[in-house]
Amino acid sequence: MWSIILSIIALGIIAGVSFYAFKLLRKLRHQNTLIKQAKIARTKRLKESMVIIAKAMQNGDCNHSEGVIRLSMLLLPFGQSLQPYQAMHALYNIVKEMPTHEARKALLKKERMKLDLERESAEAKFEEEIMLELRQFLNDVEKFGEARSEERFSRNAETDLVC
Repeated sequence: MWSIILSIIALGIIAGVSFYAFKLLRKLRHQNTLIKQAKIARTKRLKESMVIIAKAMQNGDCNHSEGVIRLSMLLLPFGQSLQPYQAMHALYNIVKEMPTHEARKALLKKERMKLDLERESAEAKFEEEIMLELRQFLNDVEKFGEARSEERFSRNAETDLVC
């Protein structure tokens, strides 16, 4: 008699745990779908931003110094850099340490003018090469993200999902 009662209780516990495991698996599948959608949306946003900035640089709506700084930041999630684009990379290396915002305002006028001259000279020096590289960059943007590390991409997508 007791063995029948215990067997029924055991079957009830097994059924309850099985139902709970099934619910957890469904929830996990749903979360994985959300993460995948977040990855796709994030990649699309980053690529769109890169295209907008590169085209603005081509049209003269964004100076090259600002453009290379912004592009270098947008390339990081893809594990990329401006290194394949020699002129843009060279300009980035010149301007990356220049003070901005409050630090720039704190400089003396003479120091700001010296930095502006250095930046503008570098922009003029690399102008033609950057314009050629921007065409190549725009062609390359579509390939970004295709051969990414899945681990890094998952971590970034999960951060986007949480934020």
